[in-house]
Amino acid sequence: MTLSSVLSETAKKHPKKIGIKFRERNVTYAEMDNRAGLCAGGIYALGVGPGDRVAILMKNCPEYIIAYFSIIRAGAIAVPINTFLTPDEVIYILNDCACRLLIYDESFAGHEVRAKESIRTLNSVMFDDIPENKAEFHTGSDDDIAVFLYTSGTTGFPKGAMLTNRNLISNAQASREVMDIVHKDRFLLFLPLFHSFSFTVCVILPVLTGARIILLESVKPFSNVINSIVKDRVTVFIAVPTVYNILSRKKIPLMAKLLMKMLVKIRLCVSGAAALPESTIHAFEGKFNIPLLEGYGLTETSPVVSVNPLKGNRKPSSVGPPIPGVEAAAVDDNNNRVGTDEVGELIVRGPNIMKGYFNKQSETDEVLKDGWLYTGDMAKIDRDGYIYIVDRKKDLIIVDGMNIYPREVEDIVMELPSIEECAMVGVADGRGSEISVLYLKKIDETTVDRNEVEKYLKDRVARFKMPRRIKFIDEFPKTATGKIKKNELREWEI
Repeated sequence: MTLSSVLSETAKKHPKKIGIKFRERNVTYAEMDNRAGLCAGGIYALGVGPGDRVAILMKNCPEYIIAYFSIIRAGAIAVPINTFLTPDEVIYILNDCACRLLIYDESFAGHEVRAKESIRTLNSVMFDDIPENKAEFHTGSDDDIAVFLYTSGTTGFPKGAMLTNRNLISNAQASREVMDIVHKDRFLLFLPLFHSFSFTVCVILPVLTGARIILLESVKPFSNVINSIVKDRVTVFIAVPTVYNILSRKKIPLMAKLLMKMLVKIRLCVSGAAALPESTIHAFEGKFNIPLLEGYGLTETSPVVSVNPLKGNRKPSSVGPPIPGVEAAAVDDNNNRVGTDEVGELIVRGPNIMKGYFNKQSETDEVLKDGWLYTGDMAKIDRDGYIYIVDRKKDLIIVDGMNIYPREVEDIVMELPSIEECAMVGVADGRGSEISVLYLKKIDETTVDRNEVEKYLKDRVARFKMPRRIKFIDEFPKTATGKIKKNELREWEI
């Protein structure tokens, strides 16, 4: 089974069913499948063959999804590009993957011009100009590489994770089982389509199930998100922690709250792409009475590794047990498994694990060992198999030989009602140790100072875990999905 055949099978079962709703436009599954076929023929006509890389640089729209499936139907490899990147960063990726064709929209005409000037062999086309041709398609197999997903590059230059049809489909199938997704569900998709979390969970999963995708251009303005939840009778809400934090802390008038309870059909909320504070889960569920499931994953795992189950025991402080078919363990620096509830590096294996990084064998060998992916995340696993992410291995702060996991302190700080976001990083102190720096963003129109934060932490964390510096800022540097860029925070201290 390939992603192309998944779309075709769903189109046969539900030809007249709306697959994508975008603004006031509806696209049925039959239309999606037909256009994907015609565009695949057009991609052939532009000189693309099996195994060639075809990049997508477009804003959220139905054509993005159609382009993605068209590329795979042509036997080529899709390369979704982060739309927040600069032209030079886009050019790096196009060069790195030896891109044959760039599909873009008018918003990125400037990027396309710069890329063509830099890469003479690059062909490019706006989506609307792709010739529609009928062609015999590359049938492919589930082991064929379907997509290169480039990592965010927080530890150096971005790397292209090679994901197969099997990786992505198995991940969507297991997610469907855990979240109890049915064809009547309606997914709200406002996260950027280039991100692994949004595409697997909000596109491949609903297409596999025959559910509806309610597509928005972005999360802004947020009023559009709220309006769509009510108007389009959304049942599955997928977002990043920042969104849930805003919703849980924002004051809602009583009448509006009652109206939402009457009109909102959401039965399930899922958070991914970054750590979700436990205080946010309790506040959100207490306010809206809707289950909020925290998941965990990486680009290299297609991306879902674990999710707190909808049915059964949910443990808010954990990211749940591994999804069906996936195994997880925690190991020490000598690759020995640590005991129950002991902290070690999280390693995972299963049908969702990437083939490797494109043209980067040494980097691949660092993370793929004996069938296991070494995630770089520090975690503990309880007797029920639930995973508790302690922190990123690279974010560990060592103060005078003592290990500090920033997330532990951050979660405590987030219990303060006046704090909207926070992040703690370690910076070298010139003595072979580190000092911890806590960055805070206040909620609008609230007052809180350094002394109040210090007093709050004093009774809740050990003295060595206390931040040496506390700084208030207006905005955090973030990735496209709202993850705080801690590497940039560290650079501020240099």
